[in-house]
Amino acid sequence: MSKFILNRFLKDDGAAIAPMYAVALFGLIGIAGVGWDYGRMMAMDSELQNAADQAALAAATQLDGRSGAMVRARDAANNFLANADSQWVNQTRLANDGDGRAISALTFRFYDSYDSAADTFGTEITDDANAADANVVSVTVNGREAFFALTPIVGRISSGDISANAVAGLQSATCNVPPLMFCAPSGGNDFPTASDIGTALDLREKANTADDFAPGNFDLLQINYDNIAPNQQNRTLGLNSDLLGCTGAQLTTRPGNRDTETEAFNTRFDQYKNPLSCGSNGNFCPAENVRSNLVRVVRINGNGQNVSCATATGGDLVQVKDLDPALGISEPGYPLDSCQLTGACLSFGDGSWNAAGYMNDTHGTVPSVVPDLNSDGSISRYEVYEWEKADPANRMIPRELARVQETSPNRTTLYCSNPNPVGGTPVVASATQKDRRLVTVASVDCTDLNGRAPITTIKFVDLFMLQPALSNGSNTEIRAEIVGPASLAGGGSAFQFFGRNKPVLLR
Repeated sequence: MSKFILNRFLKDDGAAIAPMYAVALFGLIGIAGVGWDYGRMMAMDSELQNAADQAALAAATQLDGRSGAMVRARDAANNFLANADSQWVNQTRLANDGDGRAISALTFRFYDSYDSAADTFGTEITDDANAADANVVSVTVNGREAFFALTPIVGRISSGDISANAVAGLQSATCNVPPLMFCAPSGGNDFPTASDIGTALDLREKANTADDFAPGNFDLLQINYDNIAPNQQNRTLGLNSDLLGCTGAQLTTRPGNRDTETEAFNTRFDQYKNPLSCGSNGNFCPAENVRSNLVRVVRINGNGQNVSCATATGGDLVQVKDLDPALGISEPGYPLDSCQLTGACLSFGDGSWNAAGYMNDTHGTVPSVVPDLNSDGSISRYEVYEWEKADPANRMIPRELARVQETSPNRTTLYCSNPNPVGGTPVVASATQKDRRLVTVASVDCTDLNGRAPITTIKFVDLFMLQPALSNGSNTEIRAEIVGPASLAGGGSAFQFFGRNKPVLLR
């Protein structure tokens, strides 16, 4: 009986698979462990790549063409994204090489360009002194290592160094701005600063198209506004609203073709040339206060005893220099800085102007109620302009500069300074409506700039226009005062409104 049972047991194969599993168990666990650890390495690779991408984007935000850009780029990535003490530091949860979770080891390389189609870089910028030429940054996350978690079974195997690289640059767009620029002072790579507010600018066109741009020159910009009618594309300086359009294209100068833009610009001062006229939407309409250095010359038949500058209509606007010197008329508008009038400084003043003389000549007194808004006891022309607008009935009265009675022919000629617009309905400034004498202009680095060429915008700035654009032969002159960084109507911040810079990954 026992022999029979033993034979049956030896022939029974119902549990033969169990020994096979027992033998294969170590191999199956090893394979599963390798797969799991491979997944860990792939996850760590993604963590490192994300860190490289974020660091490259952070660094690219600082590549603004100014000095110190490369230092600021490294600091932006290192201080916030690669600093173990920062709440925004990137981490890897899977590396176990003993260097901690913070991803803090970054290597930076800067270039002047990158061709994404060919995956090739331009000239490498290695000297921080040349940071203005750095347009592209390549960031590498230094290698990290992950050791297999199941080393007791499969042996001590590691991932080896895993690193990640990303390339980024700054993509710029220009939005909602009139096509006007001026050349900043030499070396003024942050012009204007807070200390420049209230400074007068006496801006001139280039003498000849072939000449290089120089500090104090102004020019038009080539901007195509898709939402503006073709017949107004060359008259955008007279339009009222924000232009509400963006271009990602590199801005270039637009030499020539200035007449229509100048005529459109001067409608802000109640000056019109056919076919321009003030529209219901504020396009080509004047500011509330159009006081300038131009004199309105009105000729009246007869002795004109009952006619004053307040009641006289019509007349021609004339520059003081074109009047008879014997009249003894000085420019009635807001003057330039004193050093510009004496010739001690030219395009860029120093902010010191004869405010007391202007107030005495224009208002007959230096009223104590004029707000002293500046700590140094001075007041800007724009602040006086705003003070005048606050009480137009008493502070914006037409002023008679001279009166000449002629007997042959029998007529009276009045020479007037008129702050009130008469040719168009003034646009009233408000929290949603910018003053028509404030124009947003690009401050530009004009180093080596000539002809139709790309520009490097330092910043957008609001200028208070002191007078209409005046032509002197083949040249045009614009006089203005620096109000400050470009703002929205009502003084709101214009961050990312006029100039938009967006970092983008290139690789």
